[in-house]
Amino acid sequence: MEVKIEGRQVEIGDELRDRIQKYFDNLDQRFGPLTHGRISVERKAHNNEQRASVKTVVNVAGKTISATKESSTVLAAVNETLDTLTEELLTHAEKSKKSHR
Repeated sequence: MEVKIEGRQVEIGDELRDRIQKYFDNLDQRFGPLTHGRISVERKAHNNEQRASVKTVVNVAGKTISATKESSTVLAAVNETLDTLTEELLTHAEKSKKSHR
């Protein structure tokens, strides 16, 4: 699966990049085949407060699933977004199983 990792106003280090890639690989094994994944990490200032916003988009056969979260740190925002994405994929998988019965 192809995964595109973007950083806006923030540097994505090798450790975070590897962690994200492993997570997407795990999702591909559990819910695959996933055709494409993209994660965008952005740091922004809002009312003199630093915030991190993360958006993920995954293409599954016939559907696009996305999740967006915002937190005070990049790592927390990434973790929350990936957890939400996993929940969305679980919901999609359950709906697919019910429609095939």
